[in-house]
Amino acid sequence: MISVKLPDGSVRELEDGSNSADLAASIGPGLAKAAIAAKVNGEVRDLSRPLAEGDEVALITKKNDDPEALDVLRHSAAHMMADAILRVFPQAQLTIGPAVEDGFYYDIYLPDHRITDEDFPKIEAEMQQIAKESLPFVRHEAADKNDEVFKRYRAIDGGANQFKEQIVEQIEERGDQLSFYKHGDFVDLCRGPHVPHTGWLKHSKLMTVSGAYWRGDANREQLQRVYGTAFFDKKALKAHLHMLEEAKKRDHRVLGEQLDLFRFEAEEAPGFPFFLPKGTVLFNLLMDYMRGLLKRRGYQEVKTPLVLSEELWHTSGHYANYMENMFFTKLKLRDVKDPGNVLDNVEEERPMAVKPMNCPGHLLVYRSRLHSHNEFPLRYAEMGLVHRRELSGTRHGLFRVQAFTQDDAHHFCTPEQIGDEIKMLIDFFAEVYGAFGLGDVRMELSTRPEKSIGSEEMWQTAEKALQDALDSAGVEYQVNPGDGAFYGPKIDFHIRDVLKRSWQCGTIQLDFSMPERFGLTYVGADNQQHTPVMLHRACYGSLERFLGIVIENYAGCFPLWLSPVQVQLLPVSEKFVDYAKQVNEQLLDAGLRSEVNARDDRIGYKIRQGSLQKIPYLLIVGEKEAENSTVNVRSRDAGEKGELSVAAFLESIAEEREPAKAQALQTA
Repeated sequence: MISVKLPDGSVRELEDGSNSADLAASIGPGLAKAAIAAKVNGEVRDLSRPLAEGDEVALITKKNDDPEALDVLRHSAAHMMADAILRVFPQAQLTIGPAVEDGFYYDIYLPDHRITDEDFPKIEAEMQQIAKESLPFVRHEAADKNDEVFKRYRAIDGGANQFKEQIVEQIEERGDQLSFYKHGDFVDLCRGPHVPHTGWLKHSKLMTVSGAYWRGDANREQLQRVYGTAFFDKKALKAHLHMLEEAKKRDHRVLGEQLDLFRFEAEEAPGFPFFLPKGTVLFNLLMDYMRGLLKRRGYQEVKTPLVLSEELWHTSGHYANYMENMFFTKLKLRDVKDPGNVLDNVEEERPMAVKPMNCPGHLLVYRSRLHSHNEFPLRYAEMGLVHRRELSGTRHGLFRVQAFTQDDAHHFCTPEQIGDEIKMLIDFFAEVYGAFGLGDVRMELSTRPEKSIGSEEMWQTAEKALQDALDSAGVEYQVNPGDGAFYGPKIDFHIRDVLKRSWQCGTIQLDFSMPERFGLTYVGADNQQHTPVMLHRACYGSLERFLGIVIENYAGCFPLWLSPVQVQLLPVSEKFVDYAKQVNEQLLDAGLRSEVNARDDRIGYKIRQGSLQKIPYLLIVGEKEAENSTVNVRSRDAGEKGELSVAAFLESIAEEREPAKAQALQTA
């Protein structure tokens, strides 16, 4: 007999050789039916793998809101999809097929045929057949690629699949366990785990296909990446597909064009957005709103150069840890000693870098004079334009561009002030996200990455400081190991939009290293010099990306305070254009973003055009309104509101013009 420990602390006795499926059955038939995998001593495993004495076991059941359960399901679905693709295209070679957020993919080498949406029905038919057969997933562990069972199953087909052969060689070099999974006649190299059988995979769907390169290297073989998704039941799959359809309607790239907000010029400026007049208004509204909040929190705004010496980025650590994302240039310097002597004219090229971040500039601002602990916390803010190199395949509208504006800030403080600063920022960020209807916030604490600067002791101190601050603030958070910035651990803020999609926006990063590297000091209460602690923080993250999120969250129907055009006046004929302009002047004087549609179109067409532009209020004026000094109000959200005086109209929308009050109205 063996004893295993359950999550509630209880101990269960099982026969020798029992597995997690046996454990589930011993607890009850319902659990046995719902279990798909198990977490054994912190590692997710197949239900069929034997348990050992003293194992700590948590059973994973079919839940569409459990990321671990969905990962197991979708990883298994990737195998099923690969099997189906080989049935349709036997000449295809498989590479890798992981589960990813919202689904899975498999990279396929198939140079003689381009997989398209037209191929999906054939592949999906094979997938459904495989699922219908409820084929067990069977794991086999091999000592090496010469293992007899391994060769019999022909997992790498004697080396015919060059990609699998390379993976096997890397596994052997690392000394890791060589394992593969078989269902039916299909075998694939894999660490697992998987669901018990393919019958769990009935609710799978192919989504898209795109290009990829082997090992992400553009100089290597070009692959086809086929994406799919899977859920535990039909209802969840249907809801997900509906959400995707809604997301298409809200695509900020489409709405950006429809609403004349921004555009891209792929040839002349790849990955660099052009903001059109209305988009610039929207961009400036985001900036002005943030600036108003910064003033109330004691920030001092600075502006630092776009191009700085390359040497500076060596000092900061960016050159060694972030170089592949940076743009570099050279500055020509001419030293003229004697204008009449050509030999004295010396031209030198000085290496420079376009800034990918604002922090080194703020460090230089701090270093420009002496500081006292009495100034702390000292908060520098900048709406800083930065540039980062992004591969063409990774760019995506405003979400991933090569030039963007950060609502960046750096706090300089003492170690004792870290907790209060972070608590202030958590409250600050919550206010900002709430104003845009993005109040569902999740936080992650990210720890030291593989590429980093600073000592282990420094990182432990920084990570503990952030953890203590989060615990003190009483907020829930998850730990995300190995995803910190190269100079320090961080807290990332993930927000959910109306479609429950998660977006990573704000960040707070704790940095003990860079102030020391730049020789920053302050005079403490003991009259001695000390090195300050530095907090990097951004709330929007990137104004461009946040704007894209806001566009999709509202589907372009911005609240009144955020709308580029808040009111449009529609004269019913040319005779009433002058009256419309008079009313427009009153609205402009009241601070509204108002305009007149004076085109010689029918009023019905004007109303339709205003509706397509998602303008919050259309004010129709004709003979009756001109005589009564009124306007006929049509609300985008509430429909017809009837005839009102200009003063009454302004009073009726007063609360909608203020972000905090507008959000309160939305949630009431």
